[in-house]
Amino acid sequence: MPRNSVDHREISNDPTVDALPLLPTGVQPGALVDVRGTRWRLEQAIARDDCCELHLTSTAGDARRVLLWPFDRPAAVDSAAGFAVVRARHWLRAIAAAQAHEVGPWTPRATTVRADVLPYQLEPAIAAAQGAQRLVLADEVGLGKTVQAGWIAADLIERERDARILIAVPAGLRRQWQGELDSRFGLRPIAVDAAWLRTMAADLPADVSPWSAPAIYVGSIDFLKRADVADSLRSHLWDLLIVDEAHGSTAPTERHTALEGVASRSRRIVSISATPFSGDAARFRSLVALGNLSPATPAPMMFRRSREDTGDCRPRRHRFVLVRITQPESRLQRLLEKYSREVWHEAAGDVNGARLAVTILRKRALSSPAAAERSLRRRVALLQGTAPALRQLSFFEDEDAADDDLMDSALAAPGLADAAREQRWLAAMSEAAAAAAGTDSKLRRVARLLRRTREAAIVFTEYRDTLRHVATALPSALQLHGGMSATERSTVQQRFNEEGGWLLATDAASEGLNLQHRCRLIVNYELPWNPARVEQRIGRVDRIGQSKPVHAITLVARDTAEDLVVARFTRRLARVAAALGTRDRLAAFLDEARIARSVIASDDSEPGELVDEAAESDWTEVSALAPPDLREAAARAAREIQRRVATPRQWTRAPVASAVGRGALLRPGFVIALRCTAQTSGGSMISGRLAIIHVPDESEAARPRRARYLRTRATAAVNRLIREKDEAIPQLSEWFQDVQHAHAGAVDLLIARETALLDRRSDTSPVQRGLFDRRALSAADRQSIIDAALQEAARERIARLRYSRLLQLNVTPAGILLLWR
Repeated sequence: MPRNSVDHREISNDPTVDALPLLPTGVQPGALVDVRGTRWRLEQAIARDDCCELHLTSTAGDARRVLLWPFDRPAAVDSAAGFAVVRARHWLRAIAAAQAHEVGPWTPRATTVRADVLPYQLEPAIAAAQGAQRLVLADEVGLGKTVQAGWIAADLIERERDARILIAVPAGLRRQWQGELDSRFGLRPIAVDAAWLRTMAADLPADVSPWSAPAIYVGSIDFLKRADVADSLRSHLWDLLIVDEAHGSTAPTERHTALEGVASRSRRIVSISATPFSGDAARFRSLVALGNLSPATPAPMMFRRSREDTGDCRPRRHRFVLVRITQPESRLQRLLEKYSREVWHEAAGDVNGARLAVTILRKRALSSPAAAERSLRRRVALLQGTAPALRQLSFFEDEDAADDDLMDSALAAPGLADAAREQRWLAAMSEAAAAAAGTDSKLRRVARLLRRTREAAIVFTEYRDTLRHVATALPSALQLHGGMSATERSTVQQRFNEEGGWLLATDAASEGLNLQHRCRLIVNYELPWNPARVEQRIGRVDRIGQSKPVHAITLVARDTAEDLVVARFTRRLARVAAALGTRDRLAAFLDEARIARSVIASDDSEPGELVDEAAESDWTEVSALAPPDLREAAARAAREIQRRVATPRQWTRAPVASAVGRGALLRPGFVIALRCTAQTSGGSMISGRLAIIHVPDESEAARPRRARYLRTRATAAVNRLIREKDEAIPQLSEWFQDVQHAHAGAVDLLIARETALLDRRSDTSPVQRGLFDRRALSAADRQSIIDAALQEAARERIARLRYSRLLQLNVTPAGILLLWR
């Protein structure tokens, strides 16, 4: 029989059935048993050939175990002795604790929670529990999207103990993800990289996949896109795929291809991006299409909340600062403009390569003359063939590419047919760049600004060459760039958060890092072409925990090609504003960008086609915004979690009994607290509540003198109420029906996704035997075996889901209070 499968015919809830001859007296489904020093309730007993499976649930309903008889020997608990007789104040404390541990059907089940419980952060986890399989967490920067994904993962682990989760992140964020999941939810993810893969390959048999064990795996996207790693990932079905900074892995890229291969094998996909739509409709559609198995697949559910939506009205100020360049800088810009025009019209051979090289030179010159000088000298060496050979990369390297450094391959394409003429152009521009570097107007402006503010600040630039140039004027500043290891970056981040000061950073630090502890000022040394990058940079300090208003400054050089950059920037912001609204933080840059463009270009007109372009990229066509009713469910769930975390667990372990005088408000009898749980046939609790009922009984006239008498009377009263619960507690049936209906709807959605995964076929082409060598045939056979195994796993899960669709109502006593005259 396949693992985790359940044969309906082998389940018995009747102690008289002959299928369970091994169980000792009193050990029967529904009974309380003591085993391994702990009290449990026996939910199911499944007879096997040589043993009997005992499915146990804790008396609090929050833990499950499966033990085997006769290897474990549970002892039945005397029903009359099942109540612990306590004083009245302890009885009240125990009932209050039991009520605090009520669980709604969609409340996240994380048992170890050290995070602040913010209701809006629970909404994605609730949506996932309700059956949503594709989610996009697109809240503004700094609103805790990592924590929201952590809630989803922690809840899934509690609901499905054998879940397999993959978290794909930029390489620099692996340690941060590990720390967040451990410190906030008690989860211990496995950091996967080349070294881990080598170790697993050495320790495991050749036919065992390193991804076969249920666990949480955290790896860099660039490691996971490796051909050998991507192939092994596709050989499994994943319960959850989380992609952080998903906007950096859209089509057409190798990252997207690798992630799409895993997503097509995943039951749930969570994409995280504070800037999912930055004006490029094609990239946005690629992002939201991740894991789309068929046209019938529901659109992903999108969560896009602003700070105002979460109640954070702390102001943020951003402004463009126009910088007048010096005469040497102006000469460099004019020479580059003339050279660009010649290359654009006279390029021979690789025309696109030549134009790309010129574009890189123009962009780096807009950043700083120092960056332009190094790029020009490197291009001269490449064209002359005197550049040193590129460093041979290790086969096992998996760090992100250092995209803040110079790309030799892009600068090596010849621009002009006359090589000697091009060399003269490059020499003249190199000389002009060297002269301009000594009179860098932006550098003087930044140095004066930082010394005047006298507070911590981060200066962002796109290029490492510019960072080094700025560091010459600010020698005391820390540095953070793509050429540093993960350990070095972590050390710099920690030191900056502890000491403050100045930090010079490339965009290697613009995603995911928390730098808000001592800093609120961001300076963009140049204007990025993508407005989302500006938002990502500001988001390093404009985050949860920032207590001061955030200020951001973007330097724009006048009389340069940055007027074209501002125009492009403005067009993309107009599309963002049309799609997301002007309240969005990214769209809020639009007015500033328009003003800067007007000043630079001396043009007050606005292009009339912007609105039309924006209308074509309306993101509601390809995604569904989260429904408003999730807010109310999240608020209830937050209250439940806060009560659960604040209540000692020891007060919920066993039913308690006590006795008090009835007072003037209630008649003699009993106050009975029943713990009611809706459970699957496998014993998984879906929802639980506490029902408190007053049962009058005029025969209880005298104060009970013995604990034995109180236990006996309590047991009789509880048993009578449980037998008559449908008539005595009509609201209990209504509650159970509501939970059953909601649970069935969620299971139906899971079955639909599993059916789509079952129908998924391998992308490999068929191999005709006799035409290819043995390696191709072996690969085809191996892929066929993998596909068959995946389909068998999907069929097993569908069977288990259908079996778990119907719930059982389980009612057990939490406490009873005898009221005497």
